[in-house]
Amino acid sequence: MKKELSFETVTMQNAPKDIQATVQQKWLEKSTFTVPSGDDLYIVITRGEMPTGGYSVQVDSIVEEEGQLTVSYYYTDPKKDAMVTQAITKPIVITRIDLTNARVNFKEIQKSSPE
Repeated sequence: MKKELSFETVTMQNAPKDIQATVQQKWLEKSTFTVPSGDDLYIVITRGEMPTGGYSVQVDSIVEEEGQLTVSYYYTDPKKDAMVTQAITKPIVITRIDLTNARVNFKEIQKSSPE
């Protein structure tokens, strides 16, 4: 039976120190990973280094089915004519759910960007 899980998005500053340390080792590359911490499971998606601001990564949903979790996520890019920060950025999203032994699968989805 499919069940959508509620999740909380956590800022890097509010993540536990062990999560921050793990993220800092991996955030220069594009990656997806999970890190258990206490009673929580942190789901992290990094996008790697981007040339300017305006790039992001978002978790759309986390669905549990047959003992597995599917984390659906998407990337957004700045519009061609958008004013963006002229600095290298490292888009990342950290979400927290209750600790689970379920296998976690990641699925990138396409979201139509708002005009």
